[in-house]
Amino acid sequence: MVKYLPMKSKKTKIIATIGPSSESMEVLEKLIQEGVNVFRFNLKHNDFEWHKNKIKKVKEISEKLGKKIGIMIDLQGPEIRLETENSQEIDLKEGDSVFIANKFIKGKKTIRLNPGAVLKQIDKGDSIFIDDGDGEFRVINKKFGVVEMKSERNYVIKHRKSLNIPGKKLDLPLFSKKDLDALEIVDQFNADFAALSFVRGKDDIEALRKKLSKIGPKIKIVAKIENASAIKNIEEIIESTDAVMVARGDLGVEIPLRELAYWQKKIVDLCRQNNKPVIVATQMLKSMVNNYRPTRAEVTDVSNAIFDGTDAVMLSEETASGKYPEKSVEQMASIAIFCEEHGVVNHIEMENKTTTEILVNAAVKIVTDNNVIPFKAIVVFTKSGKTARIFSKYRLNIPIIAFTENSEIVESLTMSYGVNAYLKKFNRDDFNISTNLVNELNKFDFIEKGDNILMIHGNGWMKTGSTADISLVTI
Repeated sequence: MVKYLPMKSKKTKIIATIGPSSESMEVLEKLIQEGVNVFRFNLKHNDFEWHKNKIKKVKEISEKLGKKIGIMIDLQGPEIRLETENSQEIDLKEGDSVFIANKFIKGKKTIRLNPGAVLKQIDKGDSIFIDDGDGEFRVINKKFGVVEMKSERNYVIKHRKSLNIPGKKLDLPLFSKKDLDALEIVDQFNADFAALSFVRGKDDIEALRKKLSKIGPKIKIVAKIENASAIKNIEEIIESTDAVMVARGDLGVEIPLRELAYWQKKIVDLCRQNNKPVIVATQMLKSMVNNYRPTRAEVTDVSNAIFDGTDAVMLSEETASGKYPEKSVEQMASIAIFCEEHGVVNHIEMENKTTTEILVNAAVKIVTDNNVIPFKAIVVFTKSGKTARIFSKYRLNIPIIAFTENSEIVESLTMSYGVNAYLKKFNRDDFNISTNLVNELNKFDFIEKGDNILMIHGNGWMKTGSTADISLVTI
């Protein structure tokens, strides 16, 4: 009999970035087996053919393993990148000058910016940060369209690194040229999620949704929160997007570092209240780019994100270019499993506005407040995935099994805490808990004969918003 296997028996989802260290079929398969639920493809790097080829590999491997894996493409958005001459590194000592211009200046250490229009918006006295704040500079002069800035410490500027000007509201286009090219062929990426960098407000989300509308609602939007404008407009962004990423790299440059943990927790809480998946990202196990083991602080950081109630945690350089991509995922999965078993996820007050939310809240109380009947799992039958996502926000200690007819919904749930989604065909009219359905649940290796299951469904199968019934089933 074919078994349905939960993903590494953890509930927190893991997102891993694909790069040179993880692009082979062998490593991709190991990463899935170690617990990756979603692969991130950063379109800022490599050409589109590379990304399409690697996405195809992931699909082939996930099908072979019988595990649904989500695909997230990451758009650059209104981001600033620097360019060095011939892609060479620029070695600076504290106090050295480096120039920003529209073309490289002979005999001077010069960088260009992409988009170039940023140059006109830089003023004397501005602070400039490179690569998430690793490099710090002060603008000391601007003359004839050339900016001179002084390095605050010894630093090596590398080609294509990010650049921030904290506290400055810049007039930047929402999409880079490469973003626009990608959106023209977005259907070819076969992606489930599109992440937009440097979201500033709901208008950015709506503009991306309009671009994606030509292929329908398949691709869910992930709003990356990484600037002060996003913090200011956080509630409208959460309301308009499908998911949120707390992108702590640039966010930790754009706002004071002392505020970062507060906003991480605040955003996670707001996303849970609004039934929106939330990701905590950046530098979670960064030392593992070069080291076999993470630091104690990194382990604590991942643990605290899970205790905060995040849906997913993300690896960037660790799996894209690090020496130990598989070990990084293994460590993250191990931390998640332990924290889920022994920790208490931050409790938040849930405001239930719809009949489905009220029903789910009642089901949660049956499962959590019942000292007589132990429940092994919650089974949800869903068309849109909404009911499963509402259950997910409660961060229950039992798995949520979601059945749906739509493979796109299965993949969209790969980012939701505690949800194991599966494709299944049902009668399209009346819903009945048949012997065949009970036998189907026997295929899960974490469900045994005699276990109690709480089943949530509607009277009619595959009618959006029809979820109205709670049934107790003993396997």
